[in-house]
Amino acid sequence: MRSFKEQMEKDFDRTFFNLDEFGEIHDIDGNQIPVVVDNETLVQLNLGKTADSDGIFQDNRMFFVQKKHLEDAPVIGQIMEFDGETYQVGNVLEDLGGYTIILRGNAG
Repeated sequence: MRSFKEQMEKDFDRTFFNLDEFGEIHDIDGNQIPVVVDNETLVQLNLGKTADSDGIFQDNRMFFVQKKHLEDAPVIGQIMEFDGETYQVGNVLEDLGGYTIILRGNAG
């Protein structure tokens, strides 16, 4: 019998991160990794594309990734490349088998 954690990982692979369902392949630090991008939530939280008081636009990204696809746990302030663009990790939430990562970067 599978443990709850094993069943969740199976469900992540079969459904949530399935490329025919919600998952998409993105380049994370030079590795092709299945992730689920959720920029709509950023917009709802007012964390998407915004301008600060100096008129500098922030281009943020939010995505979910399974722990098994990252060599090390991400930390706030870490530099991460997402599809060839450089971002700083603004927030990391750890959940069962994965991370929710918010990246912050300047829009060009």
